Amino acid sequence: MNAQEHVLDHVYTLFYEELNLCGCGNPEEAYDLVRDLLGLVPFYDNPDAVRDLIGQPGAYHMVLSALTHADLIGHGSSIGGSWLTDKGRWYLAALRGIADWDVIDDAGYPHVGVECTDGCWRVPIGGQETTR
Repeated sequence: MNAQEHVLDHVYTLFYEELNLCGCGNPEEAYDLVRDLLGLVPFYDNPDAVRDLIGQPGAYHMVLSALTHADLIGHGSSIGGSWLTDKGRWYLAALRGIADWDVIDDAGYPHVGVECTDGCWRVPIGGQETTR
């Protein structure tokens, strides 16, 4: 598996396994939302931008809870004070490097069904655009 496939397979797994995204309709909007939200962490530094992206308070809580459940962000007493986890930093770099979301359609599962380890989130991304 080359580095691009490694990144795309992990991104596919994030959206379709860990965040349980449905692929019908316009999932690209969800890809954009996750990338853009991760780029706004810590959320208390950018409350208006976060509200603009998510909308009403119930949606805010649900979306940020999903990011927490996927271990992309962590938080203490307030979800608004979230920070990026190692995994969240890795995914932010990966998502920023994808120029065309269509490449996710060709991705699959990394590691042939074996769960990721913390080592996955130390893989250097390099900041380059990822295409297939």
